[in-house]
Amino acid sequence: MSKNIREININQIKIHDPFWSAMQHRMTDTVIPFQEKVLNDEVPGVEKSHAIENFRIAAGLSEGEFYGMVFQDSDVAKWLEGVAYSLAVKPDNELEARADEIIDIIEKAQQPDGYLDTFFIVKEPEHRWQNLQECHELYCAGHMMEAGVAYYQTTGKDKLLHVVERLADHIISMFGEDKEPGIPGHQEVEIGLMKLYRATGKEKYKDMARYFLEERGKNPNYFYEEKKKEAGSTGGSTA
Repeated sequence: MSKNIREININQIKIHDPFWSAMQHRMTDTVIPFQEKVLNDEVPGVEKSHAIENFRIAAGLSEGEFYGMVFQDSDVAKWLEGVAYSLAVKPDNELEARADEIIDIIEKAQQPDGYLDTFFIVKEPEHRWQNLQECHELYCAGHMMEAGVAYYQTTGKDKLLHVVERLADHIISMFGEDKEPGIPGHQEVEIGLMKLYRATGKEKYKDMARYFLEERGKNPNYFYEEKKKEAGSTGGSTA
């Protein structure tokens, strides 16, 4: 029976219920544009996000310091995923163009080896992958993967998809059997990897997701061992 189960593309789904369709249009017409302004620090009286500016700094397009929480990148990824779903409901050329511009910045921020996390690119490059429990690198990666897949599915544009493939390939080069041990402190990358597998058909992404799932709960406890190494970064706010 499982062979008859298949995932439905977001473009194939239409909501006609008056309550939920109204909520859906509120998201497209009000929430997503407001979130975009917040991410760009354009809403007076709202604490600045700096999330997109962090990517500009990491890309070498702006000068400055990282600002925000260690997981600040995920806000941009979640917004891009939301934009993708919004475009499936209500095509908007201007919104899509602005999302494309942000994706261009993200691509420029990505490091030559595929690594992508503005906190460590800008602030602590020497501490990459040293505090998986608290520093959310895999969490942010998972959300960016979800965004890349969603944007590809709804727009057909694959720039962000290629970015997250390079990011996933970097993760695969770092963790796994006969490599560095590791599991995400905040589960999310597993979902992103599985969506990437379904979008590309590349088994290595499914295998990486399985590794993270099966490593969790083993003894000795990975996070206990990680703490003993006393990685220098704590993952706190830099605001």
